[in-house]
Amino acid sequence: MSSAARVEAEPAFVLHQRPYRNSSQLLECLTLRHGRVGLVAQGSRRIGRGHRALLQPFTPLRVSWLRRGELGRLLDVEGGSQPIALGGEALLAGYYSNELILALIARDDPMTELFAHYVTCLNELGSPASVARSLRLFEFRLLGELGVGLQLDVDCETGRPLVAECTYAFSLDSGATRSDAAASILGAHLISLREQRLDDGPSLRAARVLLGEALARQLGSRRLRSRDVFRDIDARGLIA
Repeated sequence: MSSAARVEAEPAFVLHQRPYRNSSQLLECLTLRHGRVGLVAQGSRRIGRGHRALLQPFTPLRVSWLRRGELGRLLDVEGGSQPIALGGEALLAGYYSNELILALIARDDPMTELFAHYVTCLNELGSPASVARSLRLFEFRLLGELGVGLQLDVDCETGRPLVAECTYAFSLDSGATRSDAAASILGAHLISLREQRLDDGPSLRAARVLLGEALARQLGSRRLRSRDVFRDIDARGLIA
């Protein structure tokens, strides 16, 4: 994007907002064609400004901005459709997804497929679908967009397809190899993740371990506040 470029009516979601100067907000948004962008909403914190009510997470928007330097200046915002209603664990999961994007996706890196995956995740979280399954699939797809997806096609030593009934050790660097060790993973669970099914508890639990390791490598020392809360919920058995 050039140093002075205007974008009109771009589909977007607000990932995070914080106060900026006296009466403005600094927004981090995920957009369809421009990836993650930073925008200044001038005067949006003043009483009576209509934009403030729209500039909330999980609300489909169409935003227009003028880009000058690192940040853009928000020119206009329209509601694309009704906000996606999230509550309880689903709301926390939505914030977790936002944190992942903020932590792992650089500004101005167009990722059209990521936008689609994010919309799918939010829609699933807004339905009776499993929170755990929706998150695992979003994590899996996000890693793929980052170019660090898991190698789940073949046994990396023999080159043969994974066998559902066999057990495997899994390395983030090389992939799956046959193993009978106690910590090995059933081939059926690896295949379920590869095919993005995760329609049973054991597959979900295996996916949580693998994806957690892969994300930890990408995050490094960065901590996600929503993940810490999830650990507490998980310890109490509230998430499958």
